[in-house]
Amino acid sequence: MNPVTRTLIAKELYLHRWTMLGMAVAAALAAGLCAFGRLAFNVGAIAWITAVIAGGVMLAIYGVGQERRDNSLQFVLSLPISPRQYVLAKLAGLLLAYLLPWLVAAGSAALLVVLSTAIPDGMLAYVAVLSGFLLANFGVVLAGALLVRSEGAMTAVIIVTNMGVSIFMFVVGALPGIRDHLGDPAPVWNTTILAVLLAEALVLASALLLPLLSAARRRDFL
Repeated sequence: MNPVTRTLIAKELYLHRWTMLGMAVAAALAAGLCAFGRLAFNVGAIAWITAVIAGGVMLAIYGVGQERRDNSLQFVLSLPISPRQYVLAKLAGLLLAYLLPWLVAAGSAALLVVLSTAIPDGMLAYVAVLSGFLLANFGVVLAGALLVRSEGAMTAVIIVTNMGVSIFMFVVGALPGIRDHLGDPAPVWNTTILAVLLAEALVLASALLLPLLSAARRRDFL
């Protein structure tokens, strides 16, 4: 990775530092709220999911879409970097900007399950697959932001991925290999959990690969 690419990645982290901080703090506070009773758990869980999703959408919109609208990509023309290298820097920078607060969010949710006596440790496996889905979901949103230029199309991507969260929770949460072990005193890492995690990893990898393949055939940067 050349110095220009590393500088562009660092630029993404600097520009989005407040979004990263806000997402991490909001998710951690929401997870903490879940420890104060059933109603607080429901409110905190919704707030946790909202913080993780909203943070990703803001990174994609302002990290890619806003640059297009502001014509701030003009400065890239003076840099010794190819369109593919620029897309790689954008992907890596925004993924890292999301990954850091995502780790805080996932870690705070896992810590809640481990420390709370009211929440069975069997929920830990579900926290893992849900966190993995939200990461893969961000990968799809980011790929959409890099691949589509229409605001209408990008809005559709955001709507579909947001709906996908609810569908995932209902469908995957109802799988016997997950549903039957939510109340267990210890997490069960069975083939169902591993298959879901593998599918999420494949979706994330595919979503990140598509913009790079597209960049290899284009002459402009975004």
